[in-house]
Amino acid sequence: MRKQPFEDETATLVVELDEADQSDLDAALDAADGSLERELQLGSLLGTMPETSVDEFCSMDGLARVETADTLGLAIDDGE
Repeated sequence: MRKQPFEDETATLVVELDEADQSDLDAALDAADGSLERELQLGSLLGTMPETSVDEFCSMDGLARVETADTLGLAIDDGE
């Protein structure tokens, strides 16, 4: 997804912060044309953005971990 993103696809990501705070995450999501969907268990956050923005978003300082929601088996319903 980072190396070969699809132009018309949306990525749903689970994010864990390390040194970054919520305002840093909000700014990074805004820059990535993304949004914070909700807080998950154990302090993880669920966000969405265009796949074309994932690589730049993942280079944000202060992230502990970024995974796709599908990788973690969250089976997020995108309304389709």
